[in-house]
Amino acid sequence: MRYLLLLTAPALLFAAPQPQNLPSFSGPAAGPAAPLAAPGAVLTNATRTALLARTNLGKLWQHQSQAGTEDVLNGCFGYDGRRLEFVFTTVQPDTHSPGRYLVAGKFRCYGDVTPFRGSIELQQVQRLPANIQVYANYSDVSSVPTYCATGAFALQATSRQGLGGQFTGRIALDFQLTPNRRAVLMENTANSATRNGGLLFEGSWADGPGSETTPVLWKQGIAVTREVLTRFEIGERDAHINPKYARVGWNNFWKNDEWWVERQIARR
Repeated sequence: MRYLLLLTAPALLFAAPQPQNLPSFSGPAAGPAAPLAAPGAVLTNATRTALLARTNLGKLWQHQSQAGTEDVLNGCFGYDGRRLEFVFTTVQPDTHSPGRYLVAGKFRCYGDVTPFRGSIELQQVQRLPANIQVYANYSDVSSVPTYCATGAFALQATSRQGLGGQFTGRIALDFQLTPNRRAVLMENTANSATRNGGLLFEGSWADGPGSETTPVLWKQGIAVTREVLTRFEIGERDAHINPKYARVGWNNFWKNDEWWVERQIARR
């Protein structure tokens, strides 16, 4: 598994890319690999709707059972780098609204595992500008068009155990399309909207309406605040977590613990 270090503080929310008056391709595509827009252009509403209707981008954040702990989304809760983990076990596209997904899963924070339900809506898709580098295999620059989808999420805890409350904010993900239009997550880019590639959830948590909010951030790999990152020890071949951060949940990062799986109770 590739581990990315996210150089940002969770309180700093990214701004979704704004539509630009740039040219985009119109008419039927020349072939399966034809770009959907010119470099830097935002897809038209019709092109975006068609793409989201035939390509299930929700699979890019849905947990795959065979992956074990490999695709658990890690991040931070609050200002002290408290570890926050998310697993989306169910991602169901809304057949009446392309780009909207009904989701469910579990998150873990402070040692508590809490189920949640909610929705994610992708509202814009933009082809990355030519000056933003994309690395296909962490070494080779990819020549295939790369797109960034951005939108909003709202996830409500369905149990009073753990944090409870609701997570809201923005989602961003970088992806490419295979010749058969299957989406592939691009984990290493120079795109600031995704904090250097992959999949990013960034926003806030609130216990209830009108209550004080707490910044949150999570993505694939390692996502940490700048304050935590400066205290991590980077080895020659791996990342070693500073023991001081054991108190906020980072002491067992490498443990193969499928904490979201329902435990079967043995019966006589």
